[in-house]
Amino acid sequence: MRAFARSIVETVRHPLLVLDAGLRVIAANAPFYHSFPGEPAGTEGRRLHDLGGGRWDIPALRGLLERVIPTGVHFEGLEVDHEFPGLGRRQLVLSARVVRGDDDPAPMVLLAIEDHTNRLRSRDELRWANAALEERVAARTADLAAANRELREANRELAAANRELEAFCYSVSHDLRAPLRAIDGFSRELLDAYADRLDDQGRHYLTRVRAGTQRMGQLIDDLLNLSRVSRAEMCRERVDLTAMAEAVVGELRQRDPGRRVAFTARPGLAVDADPRLVRVVLENLLGNAWKFTSRRPEAAIEFGREEHRGRAAFCVRDDGAGFDMAYADKLFGAFQRLHPDREFPGTGVGLATVQRVVRRHGGEVWAEGEPGRGAAFYFTLPGPGDPS
Repeated sequence: MRAFARSIVETVRHPLLVLDAGLRVIAANAPFYHSFPGEPAGTEGRRLHDLGGGRWDIPALRGLLERVIPTGVHFEGLEVDHEFPGLGRRQLVLSARVVRGDDDPAPMVLLAIEDHTNRLRSRDELRWANAALEERVAARTADLAAANRELREANRELAAANRELEAFCYSVSHDLRAPLRAIDGFSRELLDAYADRLDDQGRHYLTRVRAGTQRMGQLIDDLLNLSRVSRAEMCRERVDLTAMAEAVVGELRQRDPGRRVAFTARPGLAVDADPRLVRVVLENLLGNAWKFTSRRPEAAIEFGREEHRGRAAFCVRDDGAGFDMAYADKLFGAFQRLHPDREFPGTGVGLATVQRVVRRHGGEVWAEGEPGRGAAFYFTLPGPGDPS
């Protein structure tokens, strides 16, 4: 009988017990001892409810097992949630039926045990995780909704600020220009019509007045341009930067035909960008290179693409006055100038405009230079406008 019982249990992967009519253990398989540690000597021949110091003393299970042999009724899928001393809480699914050996008609009970503890624990953990995830999603959704409301409010405030800026720009371009034109015009009339009544000092004063009003007019123009590039709607298209740079330098040559400047542009440079805004960048950078090389009898200006610190960037390079890198962080601020106006005139707004255009395209701009040995201005136009 024991050999028959053992042949049964050893072929099953789940814990399995063979019990006699008195619910004494005839045989137990290795998975049973793995799940419910014990020794065969302390298991076989003992009643089920006495095993492990009474850990299997489960009244409902005992009652069912005691009826299996007398009635011949089996049970399957009995769920048992029980605290096993020393092992913790286990969730088991039990099945039992009567079996008989060929050489011994004595009935036996075959008790199959499936331990669903880990699976149910995983299910509970998954349920808890899902609940926690749902809470986080709900919280994140609420945060996102609040952020969207704040963004809409910020957009309304920005639109209002833009309208105010447009009104201010209109006022600047009309209300301030009129008195400037009047000052410049009357000063010119005084110089032309009353020159014989003015001494040298008087003429000098009027010339200074005219120069100041003209500089103020240029400053107004530059500020308006800075405002426009910040607010202008962008429209990307394929731009031939090489041809655009050559056109800008051609215009510079027409305005200053006496200059001897060797200009080279790398062929085939193109980018996806707003052509109007990118031209502003090239006009300012090439214009600066033209201006700051003006004291050289023969100057050199280059436009190309270079690998710089692991990044591909467009570059305008010159061999002009250069600048001290200690002040490089001031280059792109409005009204920041590193050279006296008497040496190289300007308003200090051009590079601020360049930076604003490049950032609107999602790029960066930076510069390197050395006093007396020229400067290089780099800019990137990422995304669809990566240098090509």
